[in-house]
Amino acid sequence: MIRRSSHVAVFLAALVAATGCITGGGMQTTITLKEANRKVDRYIEQAQAQLPPRSRLEERLRFEDSPCTDPDDHGPQGRKIAERSYEVTGIESSKIRDYFDTLKRWWTDNDFSVLDDDPPYKYLTVENNIDGVRLALQANDQGHLYLMASSPCVWPNGTPDPDAAAAEDVD
Repeated sequence: MIRRSSHVAVFLAALVAATGCITGGGMQTTITLKEANRKVDRYIEQAQAQLPPRSRLEERLRFEDSPCTDPDDHGPQGRKIAERSYEVTGIESSKIRDYFDTLKRWWTDNDFSVLDDDPPYKYLTVENNIDGVRLALQANDQGHLYLMASSPCVWPNGTPDPDAAAAEDVD
């Protein structure tokens, strides 16, 4: 259990780090953190709806107000991200390839671009073309399947923090 949770935490951290790189938002307005949380939850629900009806999501990690601290982002401090990680239960491990195909097809048909699918049927990351929310599907050798999501970096209230703007001007 601890090993699985640690593995998911490391994977989610990698997803978040990659998400931070895409913001490019700097001092621009963004959606609010509340809206970012709603979008992440909605995309997770939509993904689960593509899986068998008996599937369930067992929450592993839920962060509604995480700092956006990606060193590659080079953006101002004060922005936040919404993140989720679930283990998908109630599924047949022998059909994991089918679940990957189903979700990949659904995502690409619904305004998501594939960012990474290597190795195939073990890892898949997509990004919404409109709002930058990323989702990832990961399988392990024990037949477990994980679904994760992360918003891009956003300002909590949708507008830049004046203190961050002052710090940005100094740089």
